[in-house]
Amino acid sequence: MKKVLIIIGVILVVIIAAAAIIPIVFKDKIKAKLDEEIAKSVNAEVNFATEDFSLSVFRNFPNVTAILENFSVVGKDEFAGDTLIAAASFRVVLNLKSVLFDDKMTINRIEVANPNILVKVLENGKANYDIMIGEEDEPLEETDESTEFSLGIDSWEITNGKLVYDDRSLKFYTALENFNHKGAGDFSQDIFDLDTHTDVESLSLSYEDMAYLKDKKVVLDMVLNMNLPEMKFTFKDNTARINDFGFGFDGSFAMPTDDYVMDVAFASKENTFKSLLSLIPGFYKEGFEDVQTEGNLKFDGFVKGIYSEVKEQIPAFQLNLLVDDAMFKYPDLPTAVDNINIDMMVDNKDGNLDNTVIDVRNFTMNMGKNPVNGKIRIEGLDKYKIAADIQAKLDLAELSSMYPIEGTALRGIYNLDLKANGVYDSISNSIPKIQANMGLRNGYIKSSEFPSAIENFNFVSSVLNQSGKMADTEINVSDFNMLLDGEKMSGRLFVKNFNDYTWDVALKGNIDLEKLTKIYPLENMVLAGKLYADIETKGKMSDLDAERYDQMPTSGTMSVENFSYKSSDVPQGFNIATAKVAFDPAKVTINQFSGNSGRTDINLDGYVSNYINYIVKDNQTIRGKMNFKSKLVDLNELMGGETTEDTTASEPLEVIEIPKNVDFELVSAIGKVEYSNLTLNNVKGIIVIRDGVVAMDKLDFNTLGGQFGLTGNYNTQEITKPTFDFDMVIQNLSIKDAYQSFNTVQALAPIAQNVTGNFSTDFKIGGVLGKDMMPVLSTLTGGGLIKIAQAALVDSKIISGLTQVTKLSNTDQVALKDVVMQTELKEGRLFVKPFNINLGNYKTVVSGSNGIDGSLDYDLQMNVPAGALGSNINNALASVTGNKNSSSEIKLNLNLGGTYNSPKIGLAGANAGEGAIAKQAEEAVKERATEEIDKVKDDLEEKRKEAEEKARLEIEKQKQEAEEKAREELEKQKNKATDKAKDKLKDIFKKPATKIDTTKTK
Repeated sequence: MKKVLIIIGVILVVIIAAAAIIPIVFKDKIKAKLDEEIAKSVNAEVNFATEDFSLSVFRNFPNVTAILENFSVVGKDEFAGDTLIAAASFRVVLNLKSVLFDDKMTINRIEVANPNILVKVLENGKANYDIMIGEEDEPLEETDESTEFSLGIDSWEITNGKLVYDDRSLKFYTALENFNHKGAGDFSQDIFDLDTHTDVESLSLSYEDMAYLKDKKVVLDMVLNMNLPEMKFTFKDNTARINDFGFGFDGSFAMPTDDYVMDVAFASKENTFKSLLSLIPGFYKEGFEDVQTEGNLKFDGFVKGIYSEVKEQIPAFQLNLLVDDAMFKYPDLPTAVDNINIDMMVDNKDGNLDNTVIDVRNFTMNMGKNPVNGKIRIEGLDKYKIAADIQAKLDLAELSSMYPIEGTALRGIYNLDLKANGVYDSISNSIPKIQANMGLRNGYIKSSEFPSAIENFNFVSSVLNQSGKMADTEINVSDFNMLLDGEKMSGRLFVKNFNDYTWDVALKGNIDLEKLTKIYPLENMVLAGKLYADIETKGKMSDLDAERYDQMPTSGTMSVENFSYKSSDVPQGFNIATAKVAFDPAKVTINQFSGNSGRTDINLDGYVSNYINYIVKDNQTIRGKMNFKSKLVDLNELMGGETTEDTTASEPLEVIEIPKNVDFELVSAIGKVEYSNLTLNNVKGIIVIRDGVVAMDKLDFNTLGGQFGLTGNYNTQEITKPTFDFDMVIQNLSIKDAYQSFNTVQALAPIAQNVTGNFSTDFKIGGVLGKDMMPVLSTLTGGGLIKIAQAALVDSKIISGLTQVTKLSNTDQVALKDVVMQTELKEGRLFVKPFNINLGNYKTVVSGSNGIDGSLDYDLQMNVPAGALGSNINNALASVTGNKNSSSEIKLNLNLGGTYNSPKIGLAGANAGEGAIAKQAEEAVKERATEEIDKVKDDLEEKRKEAEEKARLEIEKQKQEAEEKAREELEKQKNKATDKAKDKLKDIFKKPATKIDTTKTK
């Protein structure tokens, strides 16, 4: 018996020692296995250290406790950097017996301490919690076999947690600060009670940018009967409390399919007005328990029916709120707010949102001597049928004494009288008939955060519409004036006839923006500067459209000094040191504008036209012409990156959409432009912004030691597919610098990285830009001339490959001199027409193409002296040519393929291998012999033709000489015959001379 006890004792010691040692010894292996499985199944970064993971059977013996401390799950891709969950401690207590021997594994307890949870859903519906990696295999076939494994959870607890749910697809946001939750339930059962307690120190909730709850304290005790086979959950004992407002639920909520079946009623558990008052912002704070209240409250409602996204169906619902003869009064203030009566119902009988009715049948309260009363009924959420009647007259000083706003002092008499009746329909532009008057006399607003106050704040305003047609609305604000820290502002506004806007507007005075924003703070924005304005304008839109500016008296000036603006969208800020503008009906003339945005300085003058149309009407184009001067334009900073004086941000650039309703011409002169990794100097030219396109006309600049000239455009008319199209003239640019600076050069001319020298080009290029504003290489088209005066290729694998294949000396020296390359860019390849280079001492003609994928396809024709290929080749060539000079040349044809970093060089038309050069040389000799024979034939043929021509010419000459002699003899005979004929004629007509007797006449 003693031996048995000893053996049992030893076994127990071994088991206990193993239980203590095994989790420690194998912890690294367990951690590695966990990492492996997580990597296979989770598309997220799961972070925890080995030393933060532990297993123990002693901490809660006989249970096993797994503890994971300081772990986090961080998103990837669109959610990179977003922490889905981080917790100080995650502890699971498992029943050891259930793990080892039972079909059902029982989790006794789960504890999570200090969790920070962020649930985010993007506008496209993608959620950061969807991190499980889906299976790529075929779907599993259905089987009748059921698993024997089940899971039971006894209890769980979350302490000091933070939860943010940000659903941008629904524009829904909620945040829970310092929340605690615990619950218990046996999930191994089909039907059981789930008992939970939740308290939240601060709950905020908003929907479509409207805050419904802000910093509310919430306590929720709830028992739900869980029917898992039917997915039906029934409310049992439960109480929900928001601040001091408590209510409860009855009924059930079921999810039998993808639809939700609701039959839930709710009602307040207390009937005191004070509980409702705790929900109003500013009331529920320290000292709330001392606020005196009276009055009764009734709050109830229901939700009943089916909610279905597929069928676009919602349940019917109703909410009722009744407050009867209530009041409240702060203990240290003399006046109470009394006669508070509210009778309100929100009702939807059939689940059709368009049939929703919001009916405030009665609302009254007296704030001292300041009565407010009214009623409003709204039927439908598509076409709103509205009936309202509201009157109020408030002494703001007395109101502040009853409902103090911490840090703010108010004075003045405010009055409101509003009556509206009719239908609001945005499609037909109909509105209710309205008669509303509102005014403030002797207004005063003072904030403790700013020493100055708004004083003498007065205005009288009215809105009148007697027809229910939007076009017939009249808005009138008269006698507006105020004083801010001694600076007066006054004005008026009258607008009517929305079919043909008719206006009369005036504004005069000074505004200190910094003082104004301290009174009315702007979230995430800093604004400062002084505005001086004296502007009056009257007119009709029809006169503006017809450019009848003489019918629109408009005049005035405005100036700005020391203006500054900074926000999360413009972190570098925008500043105006000084600006002066003048107004007339046709345009705004900018006489002076000097400012900066971050490192970019801005100096402008010019004009802006069509500005009134642009302001008051949709889809109007603003036009203008400006002279723009700057010493530095930092495009990296302006386009969203951050820069310093010496470095640019690593953040990728983003596409900038050019407005289609802007028509501007900028005559620019910029000393330096920083864009990506480039610095452009002496930028001059005309930039035209029109119809979503930025066009550049003869934009000249210097960069990388070269001179650039650009004419072309950047087009965002199709914003998802922006394009560019430029004609470039570049002079004397370093080839290697071009490779290092331009990704297009890297893709299309990788050889440039090993070429020393400069080039010039007249090149056209166009294509599509990606989201990072970089060219999509496969879309590039263009071409042009590339001129290289003198350059050399060094340290290239192509050179060593040529030497290895040709066995020629001096091929390691590649020279380019007076090279002109005709290129064409298409279908992802750069095609080059034949051009000449020197490979060592060998003249070579190069042609072919290379692609954006790095592939090469070039032909090289080398003129190689026969002696360089060996004495046999030289003698064979001499036997053909009769010239034993070893400098006689033959053509060696090579092909360059592969990629630039892994070129493949072979002999065109010959099988690669030993003796290939000799074979091609022999072929070249044969070709040379054929050429020589053809040359002899050509020479003989030429000589024959010359002899024939010579004989023909001789015969022709003799013929011409004979003909000439014949012509001369014939002419001689002809002349003799002519002379004889003349002599005979003389003999025939010849008579003897007659002597005249002169004496007879006397």
